Amino acid sequence: MDTKLAAAIERDDRREDAGMHPDDRATCHTHQAWADDCAGRHRPVTAVRLLAEARELDRVRART
Repeated sequence: MDTKLAAAIERDDRREDAGMHPDDRATCHTHQAWADDCAGRHRPVTAVRLLAEARELDRVRART
């Protein structure tokens, strides 16, 4: 990560803590990238996706 991106993430974090809406970020906190670069990587939360993740966790736990 370059210093310009790191500074922008910090700035967005401070602004969000101060009340800025998360959709107004220029950066993506999750992917540590510019928001435009990861726009397609965010999937909406759906019941089907949550159930699939829960099943995967159950499967992993059963193996241990």
